[in-house]
Amino acid sequence: MKKSITIAALGLLAGASVASAQSVSFAFSALHESGFNGGEFVSNLSNGKSYRSFCLEINENITVSPNVTYSYSIDTVGAMAGGVSGGNPDPVSSAAASIFVAWLNSSIAQTVSNSTAVQNAIWAIEGEINPSSLSGTALSLYNDAVANYSTTDNAATDNPLFSNIRVLNPYRVNASGGIDRYQSQIILIPLPTASGMALAGLALVGTRRRR
Repeated sequence: MKKSITIAALGLLAGASVASAQSVSFAFSALHESGFNGGEFVSNLSNGKSYRSFCLEINENITVSPNVTYSYSIDTVGAMAGGVSGGNPDPVSSAAASIFVAWLNSSIAQTVSNSTAVQNAIWAIEGEINPSSLSGTALSLYNDAVANYSTTDNAATDNPLFSNIRVLNPYRVNASGGIDRYQSQIILIPLPTASGMALAGLALVGTRRRR
């Protein structure tokens, strides 16, 4: 499913960089479960940068092919114009960010099934699926995250532990001049500082959540 909003309306969203001369294409990671519409992807930017990523919205799509490209913005404000639970933008919470960072740090075993569990736990925290549908590893990840981190903040701007969390928002300008939105991805940008080194050791331990 695609969401379309006009460029003029998009410009009102603080923190969103609309214009981009660069493009992004997507690939399945080696840990992606075949046939699953989420899980771990690789977001490949035309400037040579690549990011491991997970979907933030369950009701939008991307085409996975090196020959299919999208314009994009990389934002701290969250996912744009999509998601079951709404919000435009829709910030990534610290609870969701904590799971993603733990995955990148290999604090969560790097298996295909765990990739799917990470995706489902993130979707549940972000209001895309019902937490009651979770079981096994996904439920454990969800419970640990919501017990220790906020589910209502913006991880990128409100929690110093996650200041390098970003949302990659792919889009295309359509024939009417509007913007078609596609599946937003959570990514982690590098921090070449002492704070980045500290974040590299982060697992599911942190400040108590704020409601």
